Amino acid sequence: MTLSGPNKNNSVISVLCLCVIMWATMWATTSGAQVKPVKHVKHQQPMPSEAKVDRKIHNIMDRLNIPGVAVGVIKDGHRVLEKSYGVKDIRTNEPVSSQSLFKIASNTKAFTAAALAILVDEGKLSWDDPVVKHLPDFQLHDPWISAHFTITDLLTHRSGLGLGAGDLMLWPEPSSFSRAEVVHNLRYLKPTGQFRADYAYDNLLYIVAGEVVAAASGQPWEQFVEKRIFAPLGMQHCYAGHIPQKERALAATPHGMVNGKLATIERDVDTTKPNVSGAAGGIQCSLEDMLTWAQVQLNKGNTANTKPLFSSKQHQEMWSAKTIMPVSGTDKRYNNSHFSAYGLGWRLNDVDGKLRVHHSGSLAGMYSYVTFFPELDLGIVVLTNQQSSAARSALMYTLMKPYLGDEETDWLSVFAPTTSLTNSKMTQSKASTSDAPIKLASTTSVQAVPVTNRSLKTALGLYRDNWLGDFYIEENNGRIQLRSTRVIKLVGGVYADEQADRFLVRWDDRSLEADVYIKLHRDKNKAISHIELIPVHADIDFSYDFQDLNLRKIDA
Repeated sequence: MTLSGPNKNNSVISVLCLCVIMWATMWATTSGAQVKPVKHVKHQQPMPSEAKVDRKIHNIMDRLNIPGVAVGVIKDGHRVLEKSYGVKDIRTNEPVSSQSLFKIASNTKAFTAAALAILVDEGKLSWDDPVVKHLPDFQLHDPWISAHFTITDLLTHRSGLGLGAGDLMLWPEPSSFSRAEVVHNLRYLKPTGQFRADYAYDNLLYIVAGEVVAAASGQPWEQFVEKRIFAPLGMQHCYAGHIPQKERALAATPHGMVNGKLATIERDVDTTKPNVSGAAGGIQCSLEDMLTWAQVQLNKGNTANTKPLFSSKQHQEMWSAKTIMPVSGTDKRYNNSHFSAYGLGWRLNDVDGKLRVHHSGSLAGMYSYVTFFPELDLGIVVLTNQQSSAARSALMYTLMKPYLGDEETDWLSVFAPTTSLTNSKMTQSKASTSDAPIKLASTTSVQAVPVTNRSLKTALGLYRDNWLGDFYIEENNGRIQLRSTRVIKLVGGVYADEQADRFLVRWDDRSLEADVYIKLHRDKNKAISHIELIPVHADIDFSYDFQDLNLRKIDA
C-alpha cells in the first residue's frame, strides 16, 4: 500500500493499529476457546424463562415510560423469542405486533453497506474506488482528501470531519435539503481531526454512499434496497422509502418525554420527495423482518434457500475492523472489553471473551438495537417507540447477558440509576458510541424574559451560513425570534440573558431539547459581524452541530 499526501504519517500509524485490531478480531472469532473468560462468566446459558423475561421488560417499560417494544432472539437458527409489548400510539392504545413498523434509524447503515457489497460482488464497483469515480461532484474541504476518498472511507467514520458534522441538514425532520445539496455542501465543512486516523461518527457520508449505490446501479437507493435486499428475503414489512398508504396503519408512532410528560413526536414529512437521510437512517421495518435480516447476517449472507444475498467474502469485509474506536466505560466495567472498532455499517468489540457485532439506531421518538455473537450463533433485535437510550440498553443487556452467563444483574438499575426518570432529557445521541448510563440534562432554569426590539435592534437582520443557509433575527407579531429558513423546526423566541451580547433562544418545538444562546460578535467598529449559536446544555444530541455554523451578518 502506497501512502502519499499530508496524512501519510498518520495513515501509517492508523494502518499499523488497525492490523492489531483486525488480528484481535480474527483471533476472537476463530479461537474463542482460547480467550480467558472473566471470572463471573459461566458456561453458555439457555434463554431465561419467558415469564422472567416478560417481568423484566415490563419493569423497564413502566419505569422509563416506554409505550411499545418489540424484541426478538435468534439462537442456532431458531427464533427462540419474537414478542411485542405495549402500544404503538398512546392516543389509540393499539397494541404493538411483530409486524408493526419501527424506524430503525442508524441500523439502516448496515443495509447501505450490504447494497454496496452486492455491487462489489457484481463487479460494478470496488471498496477501494475513489468516490469521485462514481460521483464527480463529491468534494471535501481538502482537495487531496477529496481525490483519495474511497467508498470504504464513506462507511467507516474516519473522514476527519467532526462528530455529526452537517447533521442539521438532516435533523430535525423534515429536511428541506436534497441529497444533491448535502453532497455539494460537504465541501464547506472544515475537518477537526485527521483523515483515516480519528474516529468521529457521521451520517452525511452514508448519504453519499447511497448516491454511489444509485450511480453504480442506475436505481435510486430506496429502489435498490427494496428490490435487491427486501424482496429476495421476503421482507414484506420493511420500507426504504415512504410507507405506502395502505400499510401506514402498521406504523408505530414516535414518543418522547416533552415537558416532563410522555407525548407523541411527529414530523410533517413530504411523502412526494425522497427522505434525504434515507441511506443513513431512513428504513422502517418490523420485528418479523428484522429477524429475517439478522438470520442472513448470521448465515454470512446466505438466504433461507442457501442462495447468497452477498458473498461470504463481502460479509467478512463488512464484519472486519476498519477504524479504531475508544472502549467505553460501560464496556470496560460490565463487558470486560479490550477493543472496539467500526467495520462497514457495524461496530465490533469483545464482550466476556466473545466477539460482538452490533449497532444502535436513534431518531426522534424511536430507538433500535441489533447485536450478534457469531461464536454463539446468536442474534438479538430490540425496537422501541420512545427515545430512551437507557431503556434500549437495558432491554438489550437483559436479553443478551444470560447467554454469557449473567442472569442476575439488574440492567435497568445499571443504565437508569437515577430516580428522576421523568425529566425531558431521556436520550443520548443518534448513534451513541457506547451504552453508557444516560446523563440527564441540567434542570437549572433560566429566567425567560422576552427581548424587546429596542434591546436587540442592531442585531435584527439576516445571517448566512454556507452549508445551512439563512437565519433571521426578526420581529414577528410582537416577538423577537430566531428562525432558520431551511430547517423549519428551528424557530424560537429570544430571551434576555445575564451575559452581555448573549441571548437565550427557546425553540417553539419543545421536543427538540436543543435550546441555544445567541452570542453576538462585533468588529473593531463595534458593529455586529456574526453570531454564534451555543447549546444551553453540554449533553445536547451531537446532531445539533451548531458549532459548525459560521453565521455572518448580511447587510440589507
